Amino acid sequence: MGSFSLWHWLIVVIWLFVIIFPVGKILSRLGIHWAVAFLTVVPVVNLVMLWVVAFIKWPRDHLPPTS
Repeated sequence: MGSFSLWHWLIVVIWLFVIIFPVGKILSRLGIHWAVAFLTVVPVVNLVMLWVVAFIKWPRDHLPPTS
């Protein structure tokens, strides 16, 4: 059991990009700083963030209804 090779680290970086980039875009559209997306890789914090995002006031909630 040695250390991780370059391929292992490359896969980790790609996987983190695949997770963090879209979450950062969603959070920035909600008015939350995109860097908070880095917390999605922390196991319990990502579930708490999911619940917070589900129940905060979204920007479209502030728009008058169009009829």
